[in-house]
Amino acid sequence: MFTVKGIDPSGRVMTFACGTDEQAMEKTWELARRGFREIMVADPKGKEMSAAAFERSLDIDWGE
Repeated sequence: MFTVKGIDPSGRVMTFACGTDEQAMEKTWELARRGFREIMVADPKGKEMSAAAFERSLDIDWGE
């Protein structure tokens, strides 16, 4: 299970559980669009990283 955590526009820390790395990545994008700050992702082993570092770690092929 992946965990995505961020601070919402009102200043509350919110945490979301995601079953896959792809769901976690989509959740980071959604939270960023909604104005969340300091978005972090924890992998199933508990390693925590920023959303940008998590995206880089996925090695997504953008069709380039």
